Amino acid sequence: MAWRYECGPCGVTTRWLPKEQASAKRDEHRDTDHPGMIPTAEVLESNAKPITKDPAALRRWAVITAVCLFAWSIQSMR
Repeated sequence: MAWRYECGPCGVTTRWLPKEQASAKRDEHRDTDHPGMIPTAEVLESNAKPITKDPAALRRWAVITAVCLFAWSIQSMR
């Protein structure tokens, strides 16, 4: 998973980076271009897909849930 920083007031955007590097770039940008203030409308976004928009992940979780429920029902019958 990668992260990207975008500064709202000036439109500066980083490339996709690990979260720690994107946060460091944000801090560096604040210190050099906006010293003494925190810019409004900043965005630190991830490129990860939400699980609701990933059918394969939903199927995996459904299978895991079904297996767990099956194991629980077998265990509770004993």
